[in-house]
Amino acid sequence: MKPETGYTFDPPFYPIVYVRGYAMRREDIEETFYDSYYGFATSAVYKKQTDAGNGYLVPDLFEGQLIRFMKSRFESADDKPYGYSDVINSDSSYFEHLNPSRSIWISRFYDVDYIQDKVRSIENHALELTDLIVNKIPKQLVALGMNPEVVKTDYKVILIAHSMGGLVCRTLIQNSLPNFTVKEGQDAPIVPLEHIKNPELLIHRFVTIGTPHKGIDMGNIPDVLENAITAAINPYDSNIFKPRRMRQYLKLTGLKEGADQDDVKEEDYKFDIHSLGDSTFPVKKCLCIIGSDYSHYSGVKYATGSFSDGLVKQDRAYVVSGERPQGNSPYEEKNTAFYANVHRAHSGFHGIVNSYETFENIQRFLFGDLRVRIALDNLKIQTQELADHDYFYDFEFSLTIRGTGVYLHQRKQDPCENAIRLKRSQVGGKELFLHNGFLNSKLCQSKDTGSHFIMKFSVLEYRTKQGWLWDTQYPSRTIYSESLEVRIKYNKGEIPNYTAQYSWQSDTDTWNDFDFNPNGDFVINLATNVMLAQKANVTGNIVIRAFDWTVE
Repeated sequence: MKPETGYTFDPPFYPIVYVRGYAMRREDIEETFYDSYYGFATSAVYKKQTDAGNGYLVPDLFEGQLIRFMKSRFESADDKPYGYSDVINSDSSYFEHLNPSRSIWISRFYDVDYIQDKVRSIENHALELTDLIVNKIPKQLVALGMNPEVVKTDYKVILIAHSMGGLVCRTLIQNSLPNFTVKEGQDAPIVPLEHIKNPELLIHRFVTIGTPHKGIDMGNIPDVLENAITAAINPYDSNIFKPRRMRQYLKLTGLKEGADQDDVKEEDYKFDIHSLGDSTFPVKKCLCIIGSDYSHYSGVKYATGSFSDGLVKQDRAYVVSGERPQGNSPYEEKNTAFYANVHRAHSGFHGIVNSYETFENIQRFLFGDLRVRIALDNLKIQTQELADHDYFYDFEFSLTIRGTGVYLHQRKQDPCENAIRLKRSQVGGKELFLHNGFLNSKLCQSKDTGSHFIMKFSVLEYRTKQGWLWDTQYPSRTIYSESLEVRIKYNKGEIPNYTAQYSWQSDTDTWNDFDFNPNGDFVINLATNVMLAQKANVTGNIVIRAFDWTVE
């Protein structure tokens, strides 16, 4: 029942706004127009392994993200479900017993394009999203029973965007909101102007799914031909994925000091294209879901090439903050958004939006209470090193959480094409970062005493023999493979905040307590094969650090 003073926000459950991806052709825009939820409710059916008694495979239904946010509930009967509701065609009576802050909104920026039969610019799409977030949603929340003063002071939204939708959201963050003004003759928004112009105050979390933050690279097409194709279909505004155009709408046109103003090259710009630029929006409020299932996308995959989700290259699908590092140095971890690699295609039946993997990552990022950082340290390769041979290694890592039934993060060369590849001389020089994962203690199965997650580690060795005319390449071989189960309990308000145990899958009956290093990390040695008692080909430590994942 609605409180007398009206509903208030219940962090971290803020209104969710979904921003869809690119619709190129007229028929694509028409199809989008006639879809009430712009693809956010798209379901999927998967083949699921089962016991032989019922047949080897059965269909498994994923209802779509919108339905999942409405239906999903915590394991404990004492906890409420997420309780989200969509606002399409809903009036105040519908929300009589529901808090309207837990609502799902769709940015329908293609409606005007379809009705007027023209494709507007991405800046216009971002302005329409701005109006939705700044004006329409706050006013509607008040009309649906929220306390006006609470909306004025505490209002913020969660952005979930697919593909180009992530670029629309970045245009909002880096361009539209900082430059927001109230036009003459218009009513002032409920939300204060200083709140609007600071995206950090207005946006609680920002999730992108298969977004080409560094543009789209048609790697299998020569640049001259690619530019000609782009120019030919420019009426559909496809040049929004090209560097020059992206820099315009993302406000990334500033040059380094001393750069040649007449002959500007990419390296002369102050910021990389996938940077948040001068925006104060924290990159650690961002989660980027990166797809790797190249094979299940449409015919465009033959132009894009592998190492992609069929459209977006994996190394172009994440966002960073700050200026570009000196030389070819990578961005520091603190300047890189959180990310998860999932083996899904850009869209379609095997699409990244309509997947368990994406939803399981998103719900824990949005509503979880624990972050775990996983890395390898003190690594040493102890296989024989032959003269006149070159060696390199693929470090593969996968993570799943008990009860999900899918990998929430995969770095594998086959089939994902994204293993961490190092030369032998690079192994052991510094810590090898693997992943930041998010957990929610309220999603633990009732029989568990904490959050359980399983990590699989593999190391593949490759070698080539140097020759006079050509090199001889030998088949890869697996020199390490093991799985580790961890159960970690979040003791809110207690010291220590976390307790954790581990069990190697080759020794499944044994649970052990973690050791702690001086930094407070959980540390264990990489297991040798207990069953074979073989000499360790790879040695080192697994280092896990736990953090409170706060709602603000």
